[in-house]
Amino acid sequence: MPPHFIQSLKDSFDEEYYKINVLGEFGDYASGLVVKGFDDENKLNLKYNQKLPIHLTCDFNVDPMCWAIAHKDEENVYFFDEIVIENTSTQQCIEEFIRRYPNHKSEIIVNGDASGDNRSTQSEYTNYAIIKNALKDYGYSNVKFRLRNYNPPIMSRISAFNARVKNSKGERHLFVDPRRCKWILYNIYNLSFKEGTGIVNVPTHTQIKTNREFKFLEHPFDAISYLVEYYWALKA
Repeated sequence: MPPHFIQSLKDSFDEEYYKINVLGEFGDYASGLVVKGFDDENKLNLKYNQKLPIHLTCDFNVDPMCWAIAHKDEENVYFFDEIVIENTSTQQCIEEFIRRYPNHKSEIIVNGDASGDNRSTQSEYTNYAIIKNALKDYGYSNVKFRLRNYNPPIMSRISAFNARVKNSKGERHLFVDPRRCKWILYNIYNLSFKEGTGIVNVPTHTQIKTNREFKFLEHPFDAISYLVEYYWALKA
């Protein structure tokens, strides 16, 4: 059973909003989707609990930068919020996180892109050092970083993610709040493989110019799959 921070079951939700519109026509891309088995049972209205550990999982693309916020237990992960900002920086995103969650009482556990621990050309600090310093300056002392030494292959992340969405027994252990996680759901419903391959179909600059929403594909999924694979990697 979901823990006590779940407020109620899902609201009505317009899935048509999240389908890709290609050349003015809506299509059904389920057969080639990266995420398999996700349905209404994976959507719940979730309530943030300031007394529970909060997981902040990060992808550091600049435009947009995509972070997700979750609670988890031993078997389940509950994505209840996202931070998706265009033309931004790590500093601006962590300030937005603090603005939304100024009175958190428990641990803050940071997950995400392993390459974010490397210096960028724009800053003398790593992305995670920026996050750590901002949280410390605000007064948060109970901050932990749970990161891979290197990013696992994308297919490892996809397999681990799909096993949480719905496993071979039909059990679901991954839940998303449809009210606050617009771009996470957009990725779940639309991120696909190139036809006949296991290569993720990342939108080109030309496609993004045609449809601005395409720029929000891939990076939100990267953020949430880093967390899932870290805790529930599938064994060979």
